[in-house]
Amino acid sequence: MKKFKKLFAVMLSLAMVLGMSLTAFATETSAPTGTKPVSADKATATVENVEAGATVTAYRIVEPTYNDKGFTGYKLADGVTLADMLAPKSDEITGIAADKTLLATLTKETLSASEGATGLTKYSAQLGAGYWVVIVEGSDIQEVYNPMLVGIYYSVEGSGDNNTLVNGTVDANTNWSLESTPAYAKSEQPTIDKKITGSTGKDESDGNESGNDVAIGDTVNFEIDTKIPSYSKSYTEVMVKITDKMGKGLTLADPANLVVKVNGVDVTAGADTYTYKEADDKKSFEISFASAYALAHSGEAVVVTYDAVLGEDAGLNFDANDNTAKLEYTNDPSGKTNEIEDKTYTYTFALDAAINGKDSWITKELLKTGEERELESGEKTTALPGAEFTLTNNATNKVYTAISAEDGTISFKGLDAGEYTLVETKAPDGYSLNDAKIPVVITATYKEDGKLESYKVTVGGTTADDNGVKETIYTMQNDGSVKSNVVNKPQESDTYEIKNTKLASLPSTGGIGTTIFTIGGCLIMVVAAALFFASRRKASK
Repeated sequence: MKKFKKLFAVMLSLAMVLGMSLTAFATETSAPTGTKPVSADKATATVENVEAGATVTAYRIVEPTYNDKGFTGYKLADGVTLADMLAPKSDEITGIAADKTLLATLTKETLSASEGATGLTKYSAQLGAGYWVVIVEGSDIQEVYNPMLVGIYYSVEGSGDNNTLVNGTVDANTNWSLESTPAYAKSEQPTIDKKITGSTGKDESDGNESGNDVAIGDTVNFEIDTKIPSYSKSYTEVMVKITDKMGKGLTLADPANLVVKVNGVDVTAGADTYTYKEADDKKSFEISFASAYALAHSGEAVVVTYDAVLGEDAGLNFDANDNTAKLEYTNDPSGKTNEIEDKTYTYTFALDAAINGKDSWITKELLKTGEERELESGEKTTALPGAEFTLTNNATNKVYTAISAEDGTISFKGLDAGEYTLVETKAPDGYSLNDAKIPVVITATYKEDGKLESYKVTVGGTTADDNGVKETIYTMQNDGSVKSNVVNKPQESDTYEIKNTKLASLPSTGGIGTTIFTIGGCLIMVVAAALFFASRRKASK
């Protein structure tokens, strides 16, 4: 029995020793790095809502400390100054992000997006313990990103959570893991909104804010809405510039009417606010904010209002007179820039004119006709040239004049949409005047982006005319061509014919009728003279 007890004791002691060895082996493999390279302990750090194509870099500003038994706490990276390394302040983070010399000395890692990512996406990398400042850069990105703080921490009861570092120790007897909470990029994508706020003879309900129609000579009121990007203190020098370029037809009106408001307050040009430049041809201008002013007014709304006039060189019908506003801005602390733009489209209409600029087909809404005549070529036509007309806008009373051409067309240019009255004011020689008051109506439909989708010309409809109503709808096709609703002839108009009749025939000057009258008159005078002298002789006898 004593031998058995001794044997049991030996076996129990052996089991205890073996058990201690297994525990030590297990805890050594699960302990923090200790004397091994710090990079051995890593966790996945992610930053979400970043544009694909950006460069995302993390710089470690707070590092872990270890001894041969495990993790012991944190320390500041060389060159980094923080009031409380476990609770960095936003001003401290932006200051570090702006210090290119310091960043060059820090441990850094590049975060990567998944292959083929587009739009806003997630960037990730394996990072060691500590605090990391994350900076988003890129020449092709549009948004302005503020520096971010990502924490990789040892997760032990009471040691830290939610990306926050907490000092403490993790040794061989501690159940630990390395954790990170995803960070979400705080960014702002600047916008610019160019719009038409009004035009001569119209109100804001006409057309939409991106597209409108006016008459040649009318004033168009424009507004540019944007904002100075929200810059953090990591930006020390920025560029914020607004440019506006007018296409053919539009010319800047009185520059004194141009107003710049920042945060609702009128701002005048000056060295400490913004500079204003205007092209000699008054087709463009530039507003460039001073860097210090832009930084001081970071995130504030900017509104620019001004007027332009539509001139005789305007594009007609579907040939748009566009206007482009552009915002150029710094979107990276290193000085990289981006630009965005927005457009408006101003249209003016014409009858019997090119449908869509040079070399496009000619509409023919109106045709003046008379009796058949023979041309020099030998061809015969009823087209009647030389008739004079007025076209009056019923709302504005603006009057346009035209004379029928050799082919009978009557061309009016530079019209806005609305109701008109067409009247013949002078007939060609030998023809009676057609005194009918003919209604002409132009209506337009615009796409959401302001481009002209279609317009309709309606001619006729009074009891005085006998041509009925002619209606042509012109529609822009997806391939850029324009077609009408005329059956089997999509490149023609439903033409309204204005007929004239000849006056009653009169003897022409030098003709036989005149000769007969002349001879008759002379005979009467001779007979009268003969009778007069005969009566005188008789009386004298």
